[in-house]
Amino acid sequence: MKYTYILLTAFLALTSCKKEEKQLEWTYQKTIKLEGVNPIGIAVKGSELWLSDGDHNRLVQIDGQGKILRAIDSLDRPMHIDANDRYLFLAEYGNDQVSNIEENSNQNNGFKLTPFWVGVKDSLDAPASVAYYDAELAIADFYNNRILFDDGKDWIAFGKEGKKEGEFYYPTDVQITDSLIWVADAYNNRIQAFDKKGNFVKMMGQDQKMNAATGLYVTQDEVLITDFENKRVLVFDHSGVLKQELKEGIVKATDLIIKDGVLHIINYRSGELVLYTLKEKADEARL
Repeated sequence: MKYTYILLTAFLALTSCKKEEKQLEWTYQKTIKLEGVNPIGIAVKGSELWLSDGDHNRLVQIDGQGKILRAIDSLDRPMHIDANDRYLFLAEYGNDQVSNIEENSNQNNGFKLTPFWVGVKDSLDAPASVAYYDAELAIADFYNNRILFDDGKDWIAFGKEGKKEGEFYYPTDVQITDSLIWVADAYNNRIQAFDKKGNFVKMMGQDQKMNAATGLYVTQDEVLITDFENKRVLVFDHSGVLKQELKEGIVKATDLIIKDGVLHIINYRSGELVLYTLKEKADEARL
């Protein structure tokens, strides 16, 4: 009995000294006005922040105050974009083309644009997004209601118009992670995830009454979705459980990304960049 009492005392001492675990949530920081820019897509190239300005047929690099530093003009309705340290990857909705862009002082405006050869039998029809991961590429082929995926060796295509698992109703954004291909299935109002053979794995958001799931961003722990018409961003864990709904400052958002620990959300029609940071939930700290 004495031994049991000693163990119980030790356990209580340990639990009473345990530090509170922090629970974090995305918290509105500020809104930055973008002069003359109606952003559709957002990407980070090294330390640079780039936006696609579809209404003005260009890409723009901006600084932390939203000022335009450089522009790549004469494009045709650029949509969602991606980047690595060398290239910007561009989907041009207006001319059914995907390209990479690299800096080259001998080219117009100091950039060289190179269209991809896409190894499929038919052509793209209004590509809405291109994504890069390691040697892999994916394209959201909007009007063809499919995803094209290149593993670095071969192209595959998967999906068709419909509402069942693995079917799309205008896919608008795509992202590749280490094991999955994530798709913003815009007008089915959901996110779908596939393996790299094109097999359906899971979906989320279908129960949240979304109205146009236009953009997504996937981290190690979260899936963030822009709910365009409802003027919000939904944050899920990877199992599809809703963690948070972001509304402050968000109006017709089309895309989002995390840069240096800050969530950057773009408002298309109002031409704004909305910033959120992670902060501790003061009222929900746990032992």
